[in-house]
Amino acid sequence: MKIIVGGGIAGLWLALECQSRGIACCVLEQGALGQAQTLASQGMIHGGTKYALDGVLSQAATVIGAMPSRWLDALAGRGSVNLAGVQLHRSDQLLWSTDSLKSQLVGFFASKAMASRMQRIHPDDEPGFGDAGFRGMLYRLNEPVIDVASCLSVMSEQLHGCIFQAQVQSLVWQGDRVIGVETDGGRLDGDTVILTAGEGTEALLADSPHQDIRMQRRPLAMVAARLVHPTIPIFGHHIGFGSKPKLTVSTHHAAAHQTLYLGGQLAEDGVNLSDDAQITQGIEALQTSIGWRQFDIIDLSVIRVTRAEPATGQGHRPDTAAVFPRKGLIVAWPTKLALAPALADDVLAIFQGQETATQRPAWSTPGIGQYPWH
Repeated sequence: MKIIVGGGIAGLWLALECQSRGIACCVLEQGALGQAQTLASQGMIHGGTKYALDGVLSQAATVIGAMPSRWLDALAGRGSVNLAGVQLHRSDQLLWSTDSLKSQLVGFFASKAMASRMQRIHPDDEPGFGDAGFRGMLYRLNEPVIDVASCLSVMSEQLHGCIFQAQVQSLVWQGDRVIGVETDGGRLDGDTVILTAGEGTEALLADSPHQDIRMQRRPLAMVAARLVHPTIPIFGHHIGFGSKPKLTVSTHHAAAHQTLYLGGQLAEDGVNLSDDAQITQGIEALQTSIGWRQFDIIDLSVIRVTRAEPATGQGHRPDTAAVFPRKGLIVAWPTKLALAPALADDVLAIFQGQETATQRPAWSTPGIGQYPWH
């Protein structure tokens, strides 16, 4: 049996792929499903367009380029993972420039590099942009935006009887081979343990003989703006002057209020700022990026997110999902929500030989986590 440690999107997608192939598996989650990086994401299944804003089709843009179609197939009920019941916020995303010439040129080069994935549209064709105050270029990206909690719910229903609440305390070693895990509910043996636990993977590898597998943290300081009155939802990216979006905006409902969730360069640049300073930056980013829209904000808060990834040496963003196979152990980081299918492909390609016939434990099932802005 394959033991998957970590109940985020990556672990659940892998479990569904195993289930579709008749590979016995179980998922162990110490808290609530998706509670860490998964639910802190904006649900945007992007295909690399925002990695090519300078007109250069980078490796990151190339690798992730196939992911929207993989997700769209799953969302349509096609393929080995069926996500037909998942709620979509939008079937596409927006990308817009300001009236700055340099910003418009960035959008132009992005459209040339990613011509098959984006289409320029007239602002009047998109609610919320057909205003005299918007003077720029607007593009539509063929990249869906999912309701992440809905996705977790659909996945967990299909994996009924395979997901268990358990805190994995250590790996069980036999020489240099992993043969199971020790949990707060007892020991569980399996022929392969797959770590998709994000930040929690580091502690489980602390006593590992494989010290070449190292993790890095890249923090974000997201800003959540809760609104008094609902507005036209927006899901997309404002092009600034660099190769990354100046601001990424998604719109969500929680606790009877609508919330604008702000990321992009704002979230990366604000990690060393105080909450008050980052909130000020968030207000300025809204005014710069969507200043023609009027938002009646109740309150603003900073949501600090830790992205756990394989160490790259220079601390840069990894270009792909990362999978490290060892004897009886596979260490995996998807690096992005959209790359969960790619991670599963890489892990499945490693599985070989006969499975150990191990009975699943009689442990309780974890619930679905809450969005951090709830």
